[in-house]
This record gives sequence, C-alpha cells and structure tokens, in this order.
Amino acid sequence: MDKRNPETISNCLKHFQKSWSDFDNLLRVSNSWSDLVGKELAKQCKPLKIEKNILTIIANHPQWRHALIYNKHNLKDSINKLGLNLKNIRIIQHYQEDSLITRFSDSKIVWDKHPSRIKKNELTTCKKCSSPTPIGEIKRWDCCVFCWRKTL
Repeated sequence: MDKRNPETISNCLKHFQKSWSDFDNLLRVSNSWSDLVGKELAKQCKPLKIEKNILTIIANHPQWRHALIYNKHNLKDSINKLGLNLKNIRIIQHYQEDSLITRFSDSKIVWDKHPSRIKKNELTTCKKCSSPTPIGEIKRWDCCVFCWRKTL
C-alpha cells in the first residue's frame, strides 16, 4: 500500500471479504474431506489453503501424494460439485514426525498420570496443620509439603 495513495475503506473491506470467502471455501472442503478422498487418504492428506482459486493439499508420504496426483482430476470435479470453482489443485509433500502424532494422542493419558494431578481418594489430612494433602507427602515426610518446608 502506498502511503500517499491509501486505499478506500470499501476496497479494504472487499479484500477482507475475499479472504474470508477463501477461508469459508477451505472450511467447506475440510468438512467433507473424508467423503471427497476416502477415509484412508483423509488421514494422510489435508487441505491446507485456497489462494487465487488454487487448492493446496499436504500429504504425509510420497505414496499418498502420488495417489492424490493420480486422482487429481476426479478430486477437482468432486470439489467443483460443492460449488467451488477451482483453477487447479497443488499437492505438496509434508513430513510429520510419528513422535509428534503419538505425543498429541497420548497427551490426555500423560496429563491424567502426571504427579501434580490429585484424585479425591488420594488425599488425607496433614498431622501438623490439618490441611488436605496427598498421601504420598505424608508417607515421605509425615506432614504436608508446607509444614516440611518450615523444617528446612
């Protein structure tokens, strides 16, 4: 944007509306993604963005990328049936670490087992201050951590 010739508010709003239109189209494709490409392929490939009527798809592995390239024309026809008028589909390689996938899928299990998590049946009262405290602290120090810190 040139500072000497600023755009009008209506032009700014038109650009903003166009960007939201692309986002809405991407959301429409994402919501019906497994129907468009199949359940197995949907797990390995995701629509990334739509810019200038070009859909960009990321694939986790070369074999999945190849499968998308092979069926690109059918996919484009299916997406056009949703009411989108795409010029092209671009498919790019994206490597995702298995450890990241495992880490995110197991995060609830890890959080539930974290030492800072206390379940109600694992609480008892401190012998010195009568405040609720985890059983493990009583077993270790014979008091809660706050009373134990006072002895240091």
